[in-house]
Order: sequence, then structure tokens, then C-alpha cells
Amino acid sequence: MDSVWATLAAFSGAPDATSSKKQLDTVLRDHALAVKQLLAAHRQVIAANVSQILAKLDPAENSIAFLAILQASLDPRHPPAGIDRIALLDETLRFLLNFEPLQIRYVGSSFRKLLEAITAGQVFSPLVSIEAVATAMLRIDPSGSMFTSTHLMLVKHAYESTWIEPALKVLDCDITFYPGMAGQKDAKLLCDDSITSASYISVDTGLTDSVKSASVLEYNLLSGLCYMTKKDWPKAHRALERVITHPSRDKGVSKIMDEAYKRWVLVGLLKNGKEPTLPPYTALSAKNTYDTLGLPYKSVANNFSTTNAAQLKGEVEGNHLVWEDDNNLALVAEVVAAYQKWQIINLRDIYKQISISQLRRITLSAETGEPLKDDDEVANLVREMIGSNLLKGELLQGNGGEDSYLKFHDESDFMTETDFAREIAQRHHNIESLGKQYQAANDRLSSSKEYVRHMVREQKRAEKDGTDPGVGFDSQIEDEDLMTGIMAHG
Repeated sequence: MDSVWATLAAFSGAPDATSSKKQLDTVLRDHALAVKQLLAAHRQVIAANVSQILAKLDPAENSIAFLAILQASLDPRHPPAGIDRIALLDETLRFLLNFEPLQIRYVGSSFRKLLEAITAGQVFSPLVSIEAVATAMLRIDPSGSMFTSTHLMLVKHAYESTWIEPALKVLDCDITFYPGMAGQKDAKLLCDDSITSASYISVDTGLTDSVKSASVLEYNLLSGLCYMTKKDWPKAHRALERVITHPSRDKGVSKIMDEAYKRWVLVGLLKNGKEPTLPPYTALSAKNTYDTLGLPYKSVANNFSTTNAAQLKGEVEGNHLVWEDDNNLALVAEVVAAYQKWQIINLRDIYKQISISQLRRITLSAETGEPLKDDDEVANLVREMIGSNLLKGELLQGNGGEDSYLKFHDESDFMTETDFAREIAQRHHNIESLGKQYQAANDRLSSSKEYVRHMVREQKRAEKDGTDPGVGFDSQIEDEDLMTGIMAHG
């Protein structure tokens, strides 16, 4: 055991401050190889002493060795004799919450396989696994800006188990890089803490497997579905929009894009109370296809913005089989229920306050095509809207037995100085984060051979014509080339 322990504990935490990055890189590579060879040569000895070994190792100091022991011990078909299953799972959690990210860059394949086993339900229940994997992913990449093969596995596991909340901290991150994108090679070493996640999370390091374009589409669609279960319509709408505007090699529309479009239309109604408009960067061929495939949904959207509740009710009921076949019955029901709510919300543009009896007369339910039965139903609906923050206002009682009435609030009416300061700080943080991601993306683009060749051509043309050499690159790149990095691994 002495020789085994000497190898496992050979690297412990941060090296001497005088060590160079190159020395650290060499030490970590040698240590990872030595641990791998040790497990192959002394597997039985290690299996018999797993409990003692893990107890002595610190996952924050000995991440490479700790991970290797876990990998060799977690296979349920060959449980180690030296530790019981519950204790082993406790140690796994201890590792996931405390590992040193820099060390894990050198054993990326083993780390990814551990996360894959967890998201496949082979280790923990969903209540534990989703939180553990999401936390581990953000330890490796705090920015969350690099898409990996683990992202799709996590969102599938979260959606299928309906345990979504812990996964949201990953889903909320803005992804700007994908495996295999041009220009992601970095001359700096893996142990350099100044490199971006796009430089150390790659197929080569093993921290991600190759991904296909369809995987990115599926991830965004499932993200949208997860947000829909939380009734977070703005985030659901953004996720679905990423699907419907996704560049396509053949400029067509896939089944996933079609499914996303139909939900995007309905979620847009719930988000803004009116039919959403396709972004200008949507491919023309895709726009034409959506117009054809989504006719029943567009009909609902067109009627949603009118006062013709009976027509909307007829469209919804007449296309029941369409909603059922598309698995959108529940979402359509949400839209129907939201129709009268948005009629009430839109009155804020006309009134500062309005009586409940008048609200009942001028708004209609899409469920019946008629006004609500009495003022109490309207008052209850308004209370529900205020309670859910859908409506900014308050329900007040009239004087001398007069009707109760709804008083609309401006968005800023109840914002305290603390709330305002928090809002400003958040926006400042968002701008800083966006600036860093922009700079990283710009650096990657500048190192792309295609971009460099383009700039050389444009410089020569500019010298001849006197025009800006920076104009035109986007227009010369076909839609399918935007996802070259993803397609290359498809």
C-alpha cells in the first residue's frame, strides 16, 4: 500500500509559486499517466482498500487520483470489497462538489464519463444527480458559455424526471461556443487559468464528446420545454427561437424546428399577448415553410389579438386533433386561459383605473366566448393575475358601496432604491459578461483561417476601391457554414 499511496498522493494541490506553467503542465500530465498505470497494475489492492484511500485523499487537492479511484469503483457489476455502496456514493458527491477544475482538464474523458453515468441514472436518483451534475458542469466552466455533449444529457434527464429546478442554472447560461468551432485551438497550456473554456473543453481533452447539429437543436427544444413547465414564457420563447433560427445545411426545416415553431407561436402569445414576429435573421426558406406548416397556430395567434372570443374558441375547438397530434393540448389550454388576462392587461394603455363591473362587460373568456358570469369571478381573476405578477396593479374597494376597481401601476411605481440599485448592478454585470464573451469570440474568429483569407482578399479590394475591408464577411458565408464546427463532428 505504501507504493500505491505514494503515487496517488504524488500531486497535492497547487504547486510551488515559483513553478512555471510548463513545469506544472508536465507534472500534471505525468501524474495522470502514473495514476492510470497504477490502477491497471494494482486494481485488486485498491479495490480492497477503497474506503481508506478515499478517506485520506482530498478531492480538492488530489482530484486526478480521487476521480480515478471513483471510476474504478462505481461499476455496479463489479463493486469493490473495500467500501459499501452508500459510502461510495457519499464520496462521489464529495468529489463533485469539491474537485479542483484545473486538474480535471487533464483527465477530461474520465470526468465526462462519470457525469454521463450519473445523468443516465446509474448512480443517484434524479433528486441528487441533476443538482450534482449541474454544479459540476459550472465548476468546470463557470461562464457556462461552452456547449458540451453533457448539456443534452442533463436537460433530457431533467425533463424526463420532471426535476427541472436544479438544471436551470446551466440552462440559463448563454452558450457562445460549440465543440470543433474554427479557431478554438489555443497555444497556451491547459493549466493556464487565463484561457477560456472554449480552449480546454474539447473533444481532444475529453471534456466533451463530439456533437451534431441535431443535438444542439434538441437541447434548445428541451430547454424550452423545461422553461414551459415552469411557466417562464420569456426564457422558453428565447430557447425555442434559437431552434427555429438555427442555420441549416440544406436550408430546410427539420421536424424539431417545426415542433419548436408551433410552440414558439403559442409561447409568444403567453409572453407578449400578441403574435410573435420571426427574427429578421431567419432564413427565407424557413419562413416560407413555417407559414405553411403552422397555419392552425397562426390562425389562433391572429384571433388572439382581436376581441372576437367566439372565433378564437371555434379555431381552438376545430383543431383539437391537431393540438393532440402535436402534443400541444396543454399549451393551447394555457393560451385560451390567457386570452382574457391579456385583454385586461392591455387596458392599462387606456385606463389608469377601471371598475370590476366594467371589466366584466368589456372583456370575454375564450373558454366560453362570453363575459364571466359575475363580478366576483372577474375580481378573483384579477387577484390571481396580481398574485402571479402578471398584472401590475391593485384591487381597491369603492367608497359608499360603489364597485371595487382595478388600479393599474406603472412598472416603476413600487421599485425601491435597493431594487433599482440591484437592477443597475445586474445590467452592468450582464454588459461586462457580454463584453468578455464578445472579445473571446472575436479572438477565435480572428484566428480562423477562413476569416484571415477573407480579410486578405478584402484588404486588397479595399486598396483598389477605397472601401471598408471589414464589410461583407457575414454575407459571404453560407447559412450552413455558421455551424461548421458542429457539422464537422456530425
